Amino acid sequence: MRPGDGNKTMNRTDLPLISIVTVVFNDRGNLEKTILSVLSQTFSNIEYIIIDGGSTDGTVDIIRRYEDRIARWVSEPDKGLYDAMNKGIGLASGDWINFMNAGDCFFDQDTVSTVARHMQDDADLIYGHCQMVFCPDFSVIWKTGNTKDLWKGMIFRHQSLFTRTSVCKAVMFDLSYRIAADFTFIYSCFQKRYRFLGLGLTVSSVVLGGLSDVNLVQGLLENRRVVLEHEDTLRIRLYYGYTIFLVRVKNIIKRLIPEDLINRIRTLKYG
Repeated sequence: MRPGDGNKTMNRTDLPLISIVTVVFNDRGNLEKTILSVLSQTFSNIEYIIIDGGSTDGTVDIIRRYEDRIARWVSEPDKGLYDAMNKGIGLASGDWINFMNAGDCFFDQDTVSTVARHMQDDADLIYGHCQMVFCPDFSVIWKTGNTKDLWKGMIFRHQSLFTRTSVCKAVMFDLSYRIAADFTFIYSCFQKRYRFLGLGLTVSSVVLGGLSDVNLVQGLLENRRVVLEHEDTLRIRLYYGYTIFLVRVKNIIKRLIPEDLINRIRTLKYG
């Protein structure tokens, strides 16, 4: 473990301290834009933490370039994405945590300040919309869903979520789930009756192609396992059976039709 050092947080007592955690492994090309997105936030009370999985491609050089503005960073082998995110939770000392992993960004410079205004509200998890970037010339806003539909899967991206640190430390990410540990975390919070607050603003910008995006069917299978552990009903089994079948069919169709037509369909779906 190699922690960074220096004066990294404003630590103002009149503002909540927000820990922003970036997880990265061999992603030198995308890490810097995430770091700059975090460091450019107008909110002044941020504890920035970077968890690197022992990169060998120069990622650590990028971290060192900004380490005077990073509260803590470590570079060591881990057991994957969610193990690294758990490490971030363990190191966080803020009141709230957000995970903005390598390649992801806040939607604009005032995002954290805007979300922070709601941190005195009656909520444990605060979430918003996400800009999903399919390619450099095409993106859509994925609007949040309702928590009553959480059994169907993610209703927001984890990059658009701020969670009380006490909740994160109590629940953590379940490493038995390779793809859906973020959904498992959120669904567990819902089942434990933690309070959710949805905001009508776009919080994050995410380039698709991450673990859950690439492995949609496996993710759905893991989601189903999570939900059925809490409630095993015919409705749930039928929903996931149909959805998994539909995703497999869509994957076949995507190989056969032009990308511009796919993008028009996505606009109709997420618009």
